[in-house]
Amino acid sequence: MNRIAVNIFDAARTRFSPGLLDLEGDRVLSVSGDRRSDGGQLYVAPGFIDSHAHVYPGVTDLGICADDIGIKHGVHLIVDAGSAGAVTLPCFRDVLVPMLDTEVKALLHISKAGFVTKQPYVDPRLMDVDMAVDCMRENKKGFLLGIKVASSGAIVEKAGTEPIRLAAEAAERAGCILVAHYGEGPPTNEECMAFMRGGDVMTHIFHGPFNLAAAIRANRGRPVDTRWSSLPNLMWNPDGSPIPPLEQALKRGVRLDVGHGAASFCLPVAAAVIRSGFRDFSISTDLHVRNVNGAVRGMPETMSKFLSLGMTLAEVVAGVTSIAARNLGLANWCEDLARRATIFRVRRPRPDDMPLVDSYGTVMEVGERIEPVAVVRGGVLTPLAADWLGV
Repeated sequence: MNRIAVNIFDAARTRFSPGLLDLEGDRVLSVSGDRRSDGGQLYVAPGFIDSHAHVYPGVTDLGICADDIGIKHGVHLIVDAGSAGAVTLPCFRDVLVPMLDTEVKALLHISKAGFVTKQPYVDPRLMDVDMAVDCMRENKKGFLLGIKVASSGAIVEKAGTEPIRLAAEAAERAGCILVAHYGEGPPTNEECMAFMRGGDVMTHIFHGPFNLAAAIRANRGRPVDTRWSSLPNLMWNPDGSPIPPLEQALKRGVRLDVGHGAASFCLPVAAAVIRSGFRDFSISTDLHVRNVNGAVRGMPETMSKFLSLGMTLAEVVAGVTSIAARNLGLANWCEDLARRATIFRVRRPRPDDMPLVDSYGTVMEVGERIEPVAVVRGGVLTPLAADWLGV
């Protein structure tokens, strides 16, 4: 048996403690705390969750293959954020996902077409509450975790608050969470946040001023109608405190998700919120085909950005494990590290590292990088880096 000194994530206390990883070949026998151990340079955490990405390629406008951004980067579960609606769900769930090595679950778009295009509400008949409720109630193998709606002006256009109103109705009837995409308006934050109940999730929480360059890229280079982005809809005051509608939503128990994306992570906004002491949010990438080689790159890079903003390592890891699991209703995700875990190291930057930037292209000063080196699935350890024990 090989016993390796590690640092083990304690989800209940949001901290790392010294422990031991017991291996027999590629089998993980146990991951346990041990007062005799001084820990090591390796860290063991529950499997990372990316609670917001788009992984329905070929059918949707944004889709990327989940395995390109998933398990080989330490991400055990990717939650697809509304790529599929009631009509397009069966192919995604029954044909594409079973072929993947990375586990995928999904949020069901209130538009029955899903994100086939970035105009999911252009025809009001696409917003079918009854079909969405039926899908959620059927929910084969627990694949669906909730209802998704995009409620930013550039996507809703003339539909206004009707998409979020209908999505909230569907979530209430189905007894599930609502995950709402926020950004520039109209409609206003106050109008949209009024629909959010305790347990619902708001994503893109650190978006900044209207990002014209990103909007043009999202529109495939074609002109952008700025009428739908005339309200900045920032969620935070300059000092990092929540604006009144957000403060009221937080008091109701509404939860928050980063959703980095091509246009939704503004360094000054995120830095101010973190300086204020607020850390209760899930960290997600919103990865898709137009940002994977640009602003976002991947989950380890996204986590490293938050480490550079002053969050502790344990707080960052909580954002992709215990907080993400809580927001999505994933019970017992953090319970058994010998069955499901991500093993990673924290290293100094190297000359060949790609620079890390926010959605506006601002280069971030990153003193340390999080680098997954192995994963544990079903009690079997799989190295991701040849030198994973040579830390």
